[in-house]
Amino acid sequence: MTRFPFTSFPNGWFKVAYSDELSPKKVIPLHYFGKDLVLFQTEDGISHVFDAHCPHLGAHLGHGGQVNGTTIQCPFHGWVFNCEGNCVEIPYASKTPPKAQIRSWPVREVNGVIMVYYDAKGESPTWEMPELSGWNPKEYTDFKRYSWKIRTHIQEFAENGADTAHLPILHKFGDITSISVEKNNGSSFINTVGIKYGKQNQFFFKLFGRNYDIFMKHIWDGMGRVCNDVRVDISDTVKVNTFSVFLPTPINAEYVEMNLLFSIKKVFGKLITSFLHHRLLQDAIANINHDIPVWENKVYRTIPLLCNSDGPILQVRGWAEQFYDQ
Repeated sequence: MTRFPFTSFPNGWFKVAYSDELSPKKVIPLHYFGKDLVLFQTEDGISHVFDAHCPHLGAHLGHGGQVNGTTIQCPFHGWVFNCEGNCVEIPYASKTPPKAQIRSWPVREVNGVIMVYYDAKGESPTWEMPELSGWNPKEYTDFKRYSWKIRTHIQEFAENGADTAHLPILHKFGDITSISVEKNNGSSFINTVGIKYGKQNQFFFKLFGRNYDIFMKHIWDGMGRVCNDVRVDISDTVKVNTFSVFLPTPINAEYVEMNLLFSIKKVFGKLITSFLHHRLLQDAIANINHDIPVWENKVYRTIPLLCNSDGPILQVRGWAEQFYDQ
């Protein structure tokens, strides 16, 4: 019996690679959404994702397939496919079968992330993944990366950001001072949380010797990307800003790959910025590690017993329904 009452694969945009992992003529085998896929870049610098197996006799294009110009060639019998997945050449035949084609997935590159659009019915994208809002490379550091493979459902990630009540318990955050929903429209959902910190966070308390406030903004764009824009107000003049991008992608019906991109706003010179970037990344990793045992062993309550300070969990659930085929 499944742990969740809905499909493991909601519709939307999901990360399958980083742009710097790919270059012209490079071919990479992938496995997401319970499917074998192949990622490749044609010589014009455009990235493509196909279903992995040749319609001829089933060879995997990600293992030995070769890119030539704007086509990819099967390593087994040399069948050649164009960017739309249509077979345009068979080296030993004068005609190609009319059904000789491979599914080509919609692909976008956004802020250095290669994303594909999954739709359970194979339909075209109904919305586009926007560029990151609130982060820019001039004011912020380059992103550091981290990843996990977690036995859970992508729905848990969406609800986790709205579940403010677990922050002071599981993560030892400070007292929650404010909760609000800024946007619940189309593919986007934004909520904010205010937190009063003190000795709960030993790092900043020891560093500055005082209580401080944190303001967190969670920005969902579909189920495949959530950004955490965080401002730490230590005093009127001392502020630290961090920007996290979480990119969950379903691997199969049981596991999700979670990728983290983490950046901070440049402060106090390169040395201190570098130190804070490294140290605060460790905190971000630790927080996910706290969540993992819960996610991997909990059940999903379709009708949860909620309290008045649990955060906008039901609003996130209502928003997320649009990404599941009924």
